[in-house]
Parts: sequence; C-alpha cells; structure tokens
Amino acid sequence: MQYYYDYELNLHGYTVNEAINFFISFYNSCAHKQKGARLCIIHGYGSTGGGGKIRSALRKLLISQNNNLNWVSGEQIDGNPGITYIKTYNLLPETHENLACEIMKFCHTPKTREKIAGHFRKHGDQCVLKAIKYLEKNSLLTTCWKGKHKCYKTH
Repeated sequence: MQYYYDYELNLHGYTVNEAINFFISFYNSCAHKQKGARLCIIHGYGSTGGGGKIRSALRKLLISQNNNLNWVSGEQIDGNPGITYIKTYNLLPETHENLACEIMKFCHTPKTREKIAGHFRKHGDQCVLKAIKYLEKNSLLTTCWKGKHKCYKTH
C-alpha cells in the first residue's frame, strides 16, 4: 500500500533527545502551515533488531499525544519498521513543557537546581533551566531552603 505524505523528516544520526526535539519543532512547523499535514518520519529500526531508541522514544511520545495527532507505524503501511506516518491536528507541547512535567514529579520532595540538572542531564542544562523557569513563572514550583541551599518543590 502506498502512503502519500506532504513532508518528510529523517532522524538518522541524531541522539534520542536531539531527535525528539527536532521532531517536535518539525511537527509544530508543519502543523502550523497546514492542519492535517501528512508526515513521514524516518527513524530507523535500530541495529539491535529490537527496535531503535529513537523509534521507541518517538512512538512513546506519539502515544502520549494521541489527542493532538494521528499516527500509524510503517509496519502497517508498507512493512517498514523504520518509518512512522503521522497526520497533524494540534501543536505539540515544546520540549521544556514536557520536561517540566517530569521535573514536577521529581520535585515531590525539595531538590536543589543542581540535583534537578544532574537527574535530567541528558536533556541538557539549557533545557532543564528553561523548564525550571517555566515552572516558577507559572507557580508550579515553589522555593524553599534546606540550610543554605535553595530548593524547589511542588505544592
């Protein structure tokens, strides 16, 4: 079966976090240009034979965003497990917004900025700091002091 698409994105050569960040930006750009845009995302299947890390992370994200998009695996369309087809509906939350949810769960007990940054280091310091500022600005994290250390915690 042939699947027709408007835009294509190849995620080969990126780390998992780079690929997800790039995908979200690409998706939002396409969704903004054309509601109902059809995307072909080439992520590969992974060299281990058990599904690649990018493929797994992307599909996990897609499952969590089912209200914003419609997707189907390449296996169902043309038997290719290294491709995912997507139809856009609504914009996806930016990476720092997704990370903010994870940080809120992590900060159920007070944590220093360094502890948060260390726990989420795979996202990069800039993204973590942006997420913390986003949470503070929206009053979703409060500050407290543990001795002389400034800490963040959820309400």
